[in-house]
Parts: sequence; structure tokens; C-alpha cells
Amino acid sequence: MRRKRPKSFNTSAGDHARLRRRWRRWLPVLESDISHLLGKKEIFWDLQKVAKENRDVLSAFFEWMCSNYIIAAAIEIRALADRRNDVHSLWRMLYEILEHPGVINRRGHSALYPDSPPAREFNMADHTFDLVAGKRSLVLRQRDIRADLRELEDVSERVYTFVNKRLAHRAPKGELRRLPRFNEVDHAMATIDRIFCKYNLLLTAKGMSSTFATRQDNWMAVLYDPWIKPGSKFRPA
Repeated sequence: MRRKRPKSFNTSAGDHARLRRRWRRWLPVLESDISHLLGKKEIFWDLQKVAKENRDVLSAFFEWMCSNYIIAAAIEIRALADRRNDVHSLWRMLYEILEHPGVINRRGHSALYPDSPPAREFNMADHTFDLVAGKRSLVLRQRDIRADLRELEDVSERVYTFVNKRLAHRAPKGELRRLPRFNEVDHAMATIDRIFCKYNLLLTAKGMSSTFATRQDNWMAVLYDPWIKPGSKFRPA
């Protein structure tokens, strides 16, 4: 895979505040996309447990659900790792951060915290920036951004290729050496989630360990009763 990197860097601090506001507008949509992706993963693996316990559910319908899940998940991962200039993707945000050295800095991060006694007493802003960017670092280092960008590319590469060569386009068979495995898809999701949470913290001061939202209802309840009840025109007598 050819890694796209900035050919020049904008070291002017004049646009930093505007750029951070720009990326903050992207974050809620990215968070929602990743959260829904992780929610779909939960349902998929719960269904595998149901099938393991009751092999009778293995059918064309079950295969259809699994196939649709992996296609949808792959496309969503591909979108989050999209490298085009005209998209709001996680990859694009990291690329632009790399393109503007120093745009993520201690001063800008500290300004996000309220001027309250607890915040001052515990020095929350500096403590958080120390944990993420390194103690006494004034800016998020270029090498750290490059590492995150490279990791995002590495975990999404096979899925990215799968979407480009098999889903969006029907490339010759030899151009796709093998399909992504389920554990690779899961690993890509976990990595995307972790990287997002890191930059969300730096840009908004909102700490979270994951975008995954625990369900407040029991989605499995729909499986407790047959969907096609006796007497339905869709059910044989």
C-alpha cells in the first residue's frame, strides 16, 4: 500500500483555532458512525452464539444476515479510513493534523477546561495532555500522529482493498489475494475506536474509553417468538 503523506507542512499558527473548530464539527458524526458499527458487531457475535446453541437457525436467512453484516461493516470501515480530500473521515482528520504541526497543543487543549476550583486544583488539562502527548510536551508530536495514521492504514488495508476490489468494483480475482477475516475486521473496529477516542479527548476534553454504547433494551427479545405466527398467509398450514 502506498502511504499518502503531506508534501509540505503549514507551520503557521494563525489557522489553528479554525482548524480545531472544523474537526470538532466532524467528531459527532464520526462518533455516531463508530458507535453504530460497534453495535452491529455486538449483534453479529450474539447471533453466532445463538446459532452455536441452536443449529436449527442456520439457514439461507441466517447466511443472508451474516453476509449483509460483513458487507456493511467493511464499507463503513472503508469510509472511516477514506483518503480522499473531499471527505470527513478519521483518516482525513489525522492527515490534516499531521499537515499542520502544532495544531494540537497544550494551550489549545487547556482552554477547553472550565475555570473551576476542581479543574485548577487537580490541574486536569495538563494531566490529560501529559498522558496523551507526553509529559512537558507543548504539542502533539508529529511522530505520534504518523504512528496513529500508519496504524489506521494497517488495520484497515485488507478491508479497504476488499471494498474497492470486490464490493464497489469487480476487479480480476488475482487482485484480491484473500478476503479479510472476522478477527481482522474486529481488530480494525477496535483500533478505529481507540484512535478516535484519543483525538476526541484532545480536541474536546471529553474523555471516553470507547464510543460503544451499552444497549438499554434487549434486542434479542424479537427472537423469543416466531415472526410468522400460525394462521399467517406466509406460513404453511
